[in-house]
Amino acid sequence: MSITTAGRTISADMVTEVTAAQLSPILMAELNFSTPVYLWSGYGTITYNSIGYLGLGTLGTISPVEETTDLSARGVTMQLSGVPTAMVYTALTEDYQGRTCSVMFGALSPTAGLIASPITIFAGRMDVMQISDDGQTSLITMSAENKLVDFKRTREQRYTDEDQQTLFPTYAAITLPDLGLEFVNAIQEKTIYWGNQNTTNASNWNGGSETTQPDD
Repeated sequence: MSITTAGRTISADMVTEVTAAQLSPILMAELNFSTPVYLWSGYGTITYNSIGYLGLGTLGTISPVEETTDLSARGVTMQLSGVPTAMVYTALTEDYQGRTCSVMFGALSPTAGLIASPITIFAGRMDVMQISDDGQTSLITMSAENKLVDFKRTREQRYTDEDQQTLFPTYAAITLPDLGLEFVNAIQEKTIYWGNQNTTNASNWNGGSETTQPDD
């Protein structure tokens, strides 16, 4: 049996654990760098979904995860201390911004280890990383944006050939570009004569040749 609350499904084991007299809560983080990093708030390594999560103990912290009823995009801040200076180079050169990350809430059982099905309490994208280095170890602080912030970003698309090629580089099963908007730019300033019999030197639609109306 499981319980669904606030859009999340909580396993029966988790329900039992969070309603017990004692609770051993943990946080688990997934950071999708080019080589994904999996961390948790305890010591040693725990396994979830066949993935090993490295324990940071007191070296790592995550700011409180806030949720609102008005769908505000609340981010989180993750901090890692005691980082060897040699590892800072990786943090500085990694193309991390915009990559996904998530934080899960879980619990440990005194006998069975990790309780089944931790709950995802935050899902977003890595944003800005700040590094403080004292010459021996470093403190890395990274902010992450909630996925809801995507609704605030402007997505501009225009009826141009360039946008059409981006969306449809090939047409159906034919390995040719979709040329439906190929002439949009050409017609912006084009003069089209319509229904005026006295107009001379008008371009027709059959090749643009000049025509002269006969005298009455």
